[in-house]
Amino acid sequence: MQTILIKLPDETLQLLNTIAKQNHNTVEGLVETLLEDFTDTDEARLAEYERTGHGISHEISMAWLQDLAKGHYRPCPK
Repeated sequence: MQTILIKLPDETLQLLNTIAKQNHNTVEGLVETLLEDFTDTDEARLAEYERTGHGISHEISMAWLQDLAKGHYRPCPK
């Protein structure tokens, strides 16, 4: 196993500490779990796309990203 170093804003580190404590975990364990979950989800999405060919159009993706940039959150289009 290798170690990486990342710089985080103080607020983010405080939030990670809080979440880790709530889950009886360490920050390192929490980050490892989050990255594993992200990787698994990303791989599952790619496999689904390869299986079905279903994706999201550029126009829909851009509209969603532009809304996020304006502070208007809505779930990722499917």
